[in-house]
Amino acid sequence: EQENTQGTNQANASPPTRVNDGDARRVGGRARRARLGVAQRDPVCVALEAPHSVLPRLALCDGRGDLPPARVRLAARAVAEALFFAEAQPADPARLDWVAADLMDFMARSTGRAHLILRAALCVLTWVAPLFVFTPVPLAWLPVRRRVQALERLELSPLGPAALAVKAMLCMIWFEHPDTQRETGTEPTCLKGA
Repeated sequence: EQENTQGTNQANASPPTRVNDGDARRVGGRARRARLGVAQRDPVCVALEAPHSVLPRLALCDGRGDLPPARVRLAARAVAEALFFAEAQPADPARLDWVAADLMDFMARSTGRAHLILRAALCVLTWVAPLFVFTPVPLAWLPVRRRVQALERLELSPLGPAALAVKAMLCMIWFEHPDTQRETGTEPTCLKGA
């Protein structure tokens, strides 16, 4: 009878789970927060419940200390400036700096494929897009209208998908900015259930 019980328990037991170093750090972080008495709420839920003017801002990545070089930040800012350019009113330089800094922070936190894809896509936009307007210089060196034209032409070419990763990230970050949310009439609380 005991053999039958042991066989049943083994059949119902879940396979052993493998915990990698990242999971161990997250679990350790939860335990540390519990010891310190810090609330263990999901940061997304906290952000969704907060008014847009007081959204929490994560501290810049300092765990690994490998923020991308300044030239990458300059390239990201140049792409953002072209992406959000409007004839009537150019984008606010402070907001562009904020978007570039946030993208650099995301890139510092990302690993593996995400990091590689973003860096490669940003490299293509920086060095290949200007060739579509017959100017062999980095994208940041071009005037804004010329950058817009270069990015539009690149998007229409077979290399168009290279722009997608950077544009998607920049757009998500752009629309997270409190000023953009006020201008567009969106609130982070729109996703909160009734």
